[in-house]
Amino acid sequence: LLKEHVAGPLEAQTGAKVEFLLGGSGDRLSKMVAERNNPTMDVSFQNIYEAPAALKEGLVVAPDAALVPAAADVWAGMNDGCYAMSLVGLGIAYSKAVFPEAPEWADLWKPEVKGKMAYAPYPSSEGDGMLAVAARIAGADETNPDAAFSKLAELGSPFLTYNSLDEVLTLMDAGEIAAAPMISGYVISNLENYEGIGFVFPKNPGPVLVRDMVCQVANSPEPELAQMFIDLALGVATQTAYAQELNFGPTNSKVVLTDEEAAKVINTPEEVESLLQLDWEYVIAQRSEWTDRWNKEILGQ
Repeated sequence: LLKEHVAGPLEAQTGAKVEFLLGGSGDRLSKMVAERNNPTMDVSFQNIYEAPAALKEGLVVAPDAALVPAAADVWAGMNDGCYAMSLVGLGIAYSKAVFPEAPEWADLWKPEVKGKMAYAPYPSSEGDGMLAVAARIAGADETNPDAAFSKLAELGSPFLTYNSLDEVLTLMDAGEIAAAPMISGYVISNLENYEGIGFVFPKNPGPVLVRDMVCQVANSPEPELAQMFIDLALGVATQTAYAQELNFGPTNSKVVLTDEEAAKVINTPEEVESLLQLDWEYVIAQRSEWTDRWNKEILGQ
């Protein structure tokens, strides 16, 4: 999508050549840190908690609608650290054989679910979100890790720690895995391939907000091209394609979706407000310790 709606038009307009560097957001953040004084990247995609930290460390340029005109159309308050690219929520992917009706978070603690959960490798947004949910089920929040880990451990060691979406969805479709906390866009895009799987945004607490951000790297080689790239990424055409083809919610307020399309994505500030927003600065500061605890207390290693 980025090649079609962003890189292609930018190359046609300027004659520049856009090169994509694949990898996780943590890899990109590490690269920005390592290249702080002589960056080779112009644009970097980061997640909801990395963007403010990157700005604080002087690794990225603060959002500015004077430089990136489409940023003025992004819903108010979403350009935090970098520019808000897309909106998704952490909800529950579930086996219809185990849950004939869409579950709430608390339903994952039913006895028949114990030992039948699947998790992404930790550290991850999915793991952090699940810990935050567990804490709230226990009457606390993510700033009380003892409550979070104790409550999550009640679900037993997971049936699977997955690296492949196809792997976990196949086992869930067969009923071997009961449920997994998953980011909405990834699951919804695959539901048509798995009749035995559903996805739900729970209500109590709500789904965990996960926002992807696009950042202009500070002191990059081609700042003007970086701004043009980001402007195209935030534009109506790209944002609409993200919603229609990837089921990622648009951040551009001028995007108009059909009712069917809108039902699959987080689409308005009101919907964002209903989501569970974590204290990411606190969470990230705990990740090293929490990784050890996850391996011992959740995985039983």
